[in-house]
Amino acid sequence: MKSKPNIRCMFAGGNTPDGFVNYFGEILEANTNRIFIIKGGPGVGKSTFMKKIGQDLLDRGYDVEYFYCSSDPHSLDAVAVPDLKVAIMDGTAPHVMDPRYPGAVEEIIYFGDYWNDDVLVANREYIIDCTNRIKDLFNTAYSQLKEARVAYDEWKGYVKSCVDRAEYQRQADLLIRKVFKRFDVLGKDGRARHYFACAITPSGIKDYTDTLLKPGMDVYPVYGGPGSGAKELLSRVAHIAEWQGFFTERSHCPIEPQDLDMVIIPELNAAVINIWEPFRSAVPEGHGINLGEGIDLSACLNEANLDEERRRALSGAHERFLELLDQAISNIAQAKAVHDQLESYYISAMDFEKIEQVRQRIVQRMLKYGKGR
Repeated sequence: MKSKPNIRCMFAGGNTPDGFVNYFGEILEANTNRIFIIKGGPGVGKSTFMKKIGQDLLDRGYDVEYFYCSSDPHSLDAVAVPDLKVAIMDGTAPHVMDPRYPGAVEEIIYFGDYWNDDVLVANREYIIDCTNRIKDLFNTAYSQLKEARVAYDEWKGYVKSCVDRAEYQRQADLLIRKVFKRFDVLGKDGRARHYFACAITPSGIKDYTDTLLKPGMDVYPVYGGPGSGAKELLSRVAHIAEWQGFFTERSHCPIEPQDLDMVIIPELNAAVINIWEPFRSAVPEGHGINLGEGIDLSACLNEANLDEERRRALSGAHERFLELLDQAISNIAQAKAVHDQLESYYISAMDFEKIEQVRQRIVQRMLKYGKGR
């Protein structure tokens, strides 16, 4: 049992130009013992329930992973305990989760068993109005993020036209050789786990990368924004690691959720991380990491390829992207404010004493999976 357990934080889902994108199926990466899926409305105590369970397991020396909510970064979507191979998660919209192996692996905890229907029925009109208002605000925010990506793609295109591909390839090869000091194939299938290390939230951009980098880890920063080839390089790192048989953790970009902004290779104790504003301005400090010599992809840009008109267009696209991103964040913040109001109707209807009894039983059931340690 560890005297000082480790806490890791991340997002299982994110607000993106493609809407809400989630990796809830990756919360436990393999060989799951038990997953508890909580069903219930807003304000019924799901996040507090999970936070208390996480603290109970930390107090007993277990490493804990907290998956925060991108729509409310103070709330949890899930808690996982890798050593016990157990997790508990919120299975309500927008990340609806249902059991794949009911009873054998997953089970549902329904908090609706602990609320007073009469209180909720009395507030029926307010609950419906708030729910619909939240949906409208998120639809607006996602439309603004789609517009932001149009500006982003324009910005990206101008930068891409400036890349000296020969120099880029030389720099990329140098970094690859630093990360993979030996190109040994392990003779096993490479596996991957996906999540968001940073997300677009009501409070702006929230990044939990600092909790994911272990002391002693070799961290290689890649400085480069849209069009610089940074995400292409991260994809290359991930594929080489997979080909060699390594397990990787892959953090996805909130603006291009199909692409990566960080790759961690635990067996090499190494991470390659994209640094670009406004999402990540610097490598996290103070965690005893070994900051390796990364690359600055601005050195691969030949800005002479842009005439004055295209320079102005690039700057304009960049500004539009930031403006639309801010507008989307504002609408997500408004949605959270309405969600807080919605929660108040449910809080008044809940029997939290009974929920606390359920929590204590769940903790004891989780601990049974650690008896062989």
